[in-house]
Amino acid sequence: MSLEIDKHSVFCGLSKEFQFVLTLNGVIEEINSHAKDLSTKYNVSTGDSFYALFPFDLKEMVFTFLSEIIHNKGEVVEETFVCSTNESFQYRGKCVGEKIYITGYEMERKNLFSSLRYESELKLENFVLNTLDNAMLILGKNGHILFMNDRCAEILGLGDKGKQYWDNSFYDLKTDTTIQQMMLDSYESVKITKQFQEKYCYEDEQLYQMQGFFDEEKQEVFIVIHDRSYQQKFENLLIYKQQMESVSQISAGIAHELRNPLSVIKGFLQLSRKTNNWDKYYDTVMGEINRMNSLLEDFLSVSRKKIKKQLMKPHEVLASLEYIFQSECSLHNINFISSIEEVEGSIFINETMLKQVMLNLLRNAIEAFLPEQKNKEFQLECKSEDNLIKIIVSDNGRGIPEEIMEKIGTPFFTTKDKGNGLGLPLCKKIVEDHEGDMKVTSEVGIGTTFEISIPIKY
Repeated sequence: MSLEIDKHSVFCGLSKEFQFVLTLNGVIEEINSHAKDLSTKYNVSTGDSFYALFPFDLKEMVFTFLSEIIHNKGEVVEETFVCSTNESFQYRGKCVGEKIYITGYEMERKNLFSSLRYESELKLENFVLNTLDNAMLILGKNGHILFMNDRCAEILGLGDKGKQYWDNSFYDLKTDTTIQQMMLDSYESVKITKQFQEKYCYEDEQLYQMQGFFDEEKQEVFIVIHDRSYQQKFENLLIYKQQMESVSQISAGIAHELRNPLSVIKGFLQLSRKTNNWDKYYDTVMGEINRMNSLLEDFLSVSRKKIKKQLMKPHEVLASLEYIFQSECSLHNINFISSIEEVEGSIFINETMLKQVMLNLLRNAIEAFLPEQKNKEFQLECKSEDNLIKIIVSDNGRGIPEEIMEKIGTPFFTTKDKGNGLGLPLCKKIVEDHEGDMKVTSEVGIGTTFEISIPIKY
């Protein structure tokens, strides 16, 4: 004689899930044995609210969970509740008719961490893929794209969806940007050297900082690109502000220098009228006009706002400053000495920025002289040495004390009453942006020397 088996009881005995039947306002109507054990633990029974099973700080989350179940009628809604007692519960609910059916179980600690870690990984992936402002690219063997976020696709001019290029070859991408080639160069270099590398790239007046590093374990190359354009634009504004301050200060010297040829022209015009011989003094007058034109052209070259770098002869750039230096020194009773050597090579520079560095150093030198000092002297020297152009600027002013020398070049440090402490740091930054170096030596009572070194490009 066979015994009738209660399958429902068997399955209930095997399962550890809580089962609840709730009204639409959250009142518990029915529970299974496991749910009864849980309810007893929290002094809750049928007829009480489902909210009573949760601490106060989770009640709003429970309300949202039940609301979503009712709103998405017929669909399964899941939620994980982590209590302050370190107990954690996973619940699934569904609304059928006028009832809410909920099952759940207490999570083991390892399952909880696994669930939270999975959610965190999803959020992190979404952030890196869609939200992060830095471009990220991971390349495997033969330039195989393992990962490209949306920002990387945007910089490369491929739209704003990086994921569609996964599993393609980076070599096969068709872009009109030079940055792709720089990324390929970085990939090849990092793959060979297995060393961290960093470089800067200008693309359509945008400045990008590119970093590449090698994952030894996975044999993959990671490339991260930071957009430094806003930082560069801010620095350009600071430089332009200083440029305009310099133009304002040297304008008095320029006016003084223009007065001399104007006086000559005026005298010869008067003389020509008296003698009625214009041809005799024509060459002299034109020579003075050309001199004035050169002086004004040099002055305007300082005030122009140029962004791009180009190959230039260093002696030509510095020669265009000689008139300005001479007039400014003359105005302040300073003897100006220059020695500019002509070299075959060129330097890759932003002309306006390099001139701004020189004008800053001139201004600092003028301010370094005491009013009562006699035999003031300012020297400008340019020469080639070890494939470098060396520009040396020196004065015989008061010099810089040792305790101040240690702070020279620190942003916002200044000994001037109206200074902002950004002049020399900006000069140093400009020189470094030209792959150069700037050194300073000084001795109190003897003077100060600045030496700028910039590599020669042939």
